Amino acid sequence: MTPDQAAAALGEPLVYHSGRRGSEIYLASGPAGIPGFYPTDAGIALQFRNGRLTGWKKDWQLRRPWPF
Repeated sequence: MTPDQAAAALGEPLVYHSGRRGSEIYLASGPAGIPGFYPTDAGIALQFRNGRLTGWKKDWQLRRPWPF
């Protein structure tokens, strides 16, 4: 899966986070869809090697480091 395909599957844009060319980490973040008093964002870090998805990590407490 490429970064463009991953963004389409998640329904969220991917934002470059770190990594050298050929081994990049992108972040996707959005509302977790958990009803309640406190808003919670869900985030996922996706690692791509040579343009292909090789790993991910889910983080329910990820706060957006970028303004949307």
